[in-house]
Amino acid sequence: MPEYRKVCKVDEVPLGEARMYVVDGLMLGIFHTVDGYFALDNRCPHAGASLAGGFLEENTIRCRIHHWRFCVRDGTYLDEDKPRFNARAFPVRVVGDDVLVEF
Repeated sequence: MPEYRKVCKVDEVPLGEARMYVVDGLMLGIFHTVDGYFALDNRCPHAGASLAGGFLEENTIRCRIHHWRFCVRDGTYLDEDKPRFNARAFPVRVVGDDVLVEF
């Protein structure tokens, strides 16, 4: 059964930015947009680069190496209709000052 686990505090990820956290060996990118907080597997499905180290533009993260674009809401690869390149997305809740991610 899935459970929500605390990953960080809301003030650790400023609006318009992203941070990477490791939870049980999984590198997780936390993205803060005007629409809220979102979580993706931090590894770009194409070449493994850090998505949290990429360029966040509204609800799109662009990989810093090859500039592939992904929706931070659901991990959809935006440059082509190739679902095999979608990033894994995780549900997020904010409870008080904590950012919780469902695993």
